[in-house]
Amino acid sequence: MTVTESSSKKQTEDMAKIIENWLGNPVIRKLLKFTTKRTGNERRLDKILKSYAFDKDVNLSFGDRLTEKIVMKIVGSVVDRTSITEEDVKSNLQIGYWRKGLVSTLEGIAWRGPEKPFTSYAPFLVVWNFTNACNLSCKHCYQSSGKKPTSDELTTEEKMKALDEMADAGVAYISISGGEPLFMKDVFEVGKKIAEKDMGFAIATNGTMLTKETAQKLKDSGCCYVQISLDGTRKTHDEFRGFFGAFDKTVQGIRNSVNTGLLTEVSMTVTKDNLNEVGDIIDLTEELGASTFMHYNFIPSGRGKDIIDKDLSPEEREELLNFLAEECDKRDMSVLSTAPQFSRIMASGEYASSSLTHFDSISQQEGMGNETRFLAEFVGGCGGGRLYCGLEPNGDIIPCVFLPKVLGNIKEDDFLEVWKDSEFMEDMRNRRRYDEGCGGCDYRSICGGCRARAYAYYGDVQVSDPGCIINKRKWESLKEEIGEKQFITLVKT
Repeated sequence: MTVTESSSKKQTEDMAKIIENWLGNPVIRKLLKFTTKRTGNERRLDKILKSYAFDKDVNLSFGDRLTEKIVMKIVGSVVDRTSITEEDVKSNLQIGYWRKGLVSTLEGIAWRGPEKPFTSYAPFLVVWNFTNACNLSCKHCYQSSGKKPTSDELTTEEKMKALDEMADAGVAYISISGGEPLFMKDVFEVGKKIAEKDMGFAIATNGTMLTKETAQKLKDSGCCYVQISLDGTRKTHDEFRGFFGAFDKTVQGIRNSVNTGLLTEVSMTVTKDNLNEVGDIIDLTEELGASTFMHYNFIPSGRGKDIIDKDLSPEEREELLNFLAEECDKRDMSVLSTAPQFSRIMASGEYASSSLTHFDSISQQEGMGNETRFLAEFVGGCGGGRLYCGLEPNGDIIPCVFLPKVLGNIKEDDFLEVWKDSEFMEDMRNRRRYDEGCGGCDYRSICGGCRARAYAYYGDVQVSDPGCIINKRKWESLKEEIGEKQFITLVKT
């Protein structure tokens, strides 16, 4: 590390400590609570920042005006002390999901203090399993999707009401998944409303239905990100997906997405069957012009339980994550992972890049690794129940799409109250309550282990993630105590 890099690192660490102490001050916390106060469904800070970003004079109350003065002083301080210009600030605040995310961050600090890791006041991201229907039958499908929608799925009208509730709560980003969301005719209508509500709209698809025309319709609907699954080379992918010819259709879907100008991510769920093909798919991702390669951590949920014996060992996962970290430094695109242990590896300082969580690509931009690494404990790796949650096709609210614990239903329960008051999610958030493996780990705040894997293997979100190399003995004892066949049968049931 050069003298300049060392100085920069110290400055960012000092700034983090100042911010932490500042936000921990009870007086500042009270002031923050005042500035983030809500009036009905209106968020005071969002209204003020929107007015500032677009130079629009809106009807502000006395409390709003007072808050505006405080906010403008903070903005002025940031502009004066950094290389960020006022134009930069306004440009970012004009992006709805960016502004909503900032407001939710400040509201979360006002609600819970500057804890590590951080919990947002409302989910930054909701992954919405839009339907149980799919044109494929994938071996590892966490949703156990079938050929047709199930009878209890939300109607279009109910979907629109659900969107209103999530927007009012302050959700910044919605990712529509499935099943196969392109199976549903109302996906474009719903997507358009997501964008109209100032939220980011992303979609996760198997790519086989993503024609040029469909890609353009997504773009016209306001979609800003497309995730397409590709689980190996031709033979491997087709076997995974249960359809001969899936690979060619998926690759064409990726090309159509990229050529339409949509930000495109290629995702790969890695098991023992395709571990040796990860490098090939990263190469193909770059060749196709996608912006991101995403390693999906295999979770034995849904049909994934039927191939639990294909789960990576802790040693295999650790080797894979280190390989991905090396690829980050080599590639002109982002290389990410949903395995929270990736945050630990990237925070080690051994690699130029960084990755605070699976949706953090900013840290992988040139020169940003050291500048953002100090945020690792704040962002905290696994974001389930802290930064995002899932929504099922019937409206059930769950902490993560890989963790199907029903906490409420958006048709019957207040979405924000479920998010804030769920005891189950509080168990996920409080990492000091985890057992000795993850709970006593030096990387507890940075990583936290995968709560969905803990739940899948033990039925308890506070048990250590058995897929981590640090918890290797836990993985070995599982199989030693009850035997390989009994172990697989137990988890399936």
